Amino acid sequence: MGYERQYWEDRLVTESGETIQEGTRITARRLNHIEEGIKGIDDIVIKMENRILHLHAKITTGDRTAGNNGIFVDTFDGIQDAVISLDRTRTTIQSISDTHVTVASVTGFAVGQEVTLASVNNQEERIITAINALTQVITLNAAPTATYSSNSILARSTVEIDTVAKRMRRGSIDTYSVRIAVT
Repeated sequence: MGYERQYWEDRLVTESGETIQEGTRITARRLNHIEEGIKGIDDIVIKMENRILHLHAKITTGDRTAGNNGIFVDTFDGIQDAVISLDRTRTTIQSISDTHVTVASVTGFAVGQEVTLASVNNQEERIITAINALTQVITLNAAPTATYSSNSILARSTVEIDTVAKRMRRGSIDTYSVRIAVT
């Protein structure tokens, strides 16, 4: 139900003191009506902010949530479409030779995923074209253009979720695997 506007009238008095129009009295009922209207607008703004955060998360993560069928649910926007748990696994780069990256672990990575190579000074994205679990080598679609020392990171996402500020931001370099269970 929308806000029902109330009309107010001024109190009009002649120079001699005669009241021409009483005017609208200020009452608790009228003031509470205003307060309820403000509260209703505030509730709508909060819902809109949450929806914008939800859409921002979906756009920001793009294909970083493979297999999600176009649905991304995060832990900070208040929208409960499904249950999400973040697997914060990541791997470190041991060495790089052309498109072949030897890593500490290939667990959690799959062919076709976009990954981020990241160090303190550099960051770039590539697509995984092959994984050799025996040798712990991940093959990328193109060789990195920057230099990455050992212990640089190979990750699915460099996003950090700030639940206090209710925002996604660039943070520590971690891998996020998303598992969604519709309730």
